[in-house]
Amino acid sequence: MTDSTSNTQVNTAVFQKTKPGNRVCGDSYLIVETEDFFLCSVTDGLGSGEGARQSAEIAMNIIRAHKHEAIPMLLERCNRALVSERGVVLAIIKVCYKEQELIYGSIGNITCYISADNEDIFRPIPTKGYLSGRKFQYRLEYVPFEKGISFVLHSDGMTVSSEDQRSLLYMQSAEEYKNKLAEKAENENDDVTLMVGSLG
Repeated sequence: MTDSTSNTQVNTAVFQKTKPGNRVCGDSYLIVETEDFFLCSVTDGLGSGEGARQSAEIAMNIIRAHKHEAIPMLLERCNRALVSERGVVLAIIKVCYKEQELIYGSIGNITCYISADNEDIFRPIPTKGYLSGRKFQYRLEYVPFEKGISFVLHSDGMTVSSEDQRSLLYMQSAEEYKNKLAEKAENENDDVTLMVGSLG
């Protein structure tokens, strides 16, 4: 499945595939935008199949319903909602237009890399753990920008070479870059969700 969206300011492109042999993908994603900010998330339910998908969808519904809240509160709400569920790992990106700042929050092994103003690639260090109602630690990163910012989020069903990561600096569009990475991800034997976004 692919999805491309031209939001008011942030262009996004998404690729998702289901693990061979399963009916549903255990990953989920979310994209919302207001006048003041853009918010997106990629979530990977633990395991695969229906149970993983259910956990991932619970998290996405929480974030959608409370999108105006700060990222730490969104993570806490997701954690409380996932008691007795399989649990998830997830990453959230919020682009604040007025402040010209990207805020990144995550727990677990969702991969992210970011390029602000086309000046090198920044890859936040993943935080161990997952959300399932237990105590957890998260990581927040603040990335300022002036001209624009690009980012990639993907679940652990795929890997991206350092060469392909660096090509984010030169991408012509989110759709083009997504297609380049998705072609390689098609052969992965797992659920895969890939999201590419660009502003400016």
